[in-house]
Amino acid sequence: MPASTPRAVLQLQLVPAGRRLDFDLAPDHHAHVYRRSAYQPWECIAYNAHSPFVDRAALPVGAPTEYVVIYYDPAGQVTVATPIAQVGAALLPAAPCVLALR
Repeated sequence: MPASTPRAVLQLQLVPAGRRLDFDLAPDHHAHVYRRSAYQPWECIAYNAHSPFVDRAALPVGAPTEYVVIYYDPAGQVTVATPIAQVGAALLPAAPCVLALR
């Protein structure tokens, strides 16, 4: 039976706690979430991530931020990556809302 491959779909939403990323998971793959701000190098912010994933990190003020999810098979080989999801700088809060934290 062929191994299933996750669909390369990434949805990004602003929520009170930060930025919520929704993406597919496959039982035989693991997902790593990458972020970059102000067109700097990509940084892995979550290994073996689960969906939904909420990025609560404070971001540079006025910098556009991008996310991508890369899927790996059990051998550690890249199988698929989502398209880049970008949030414009004007829409990003400088830090997570403390009222949403529990």
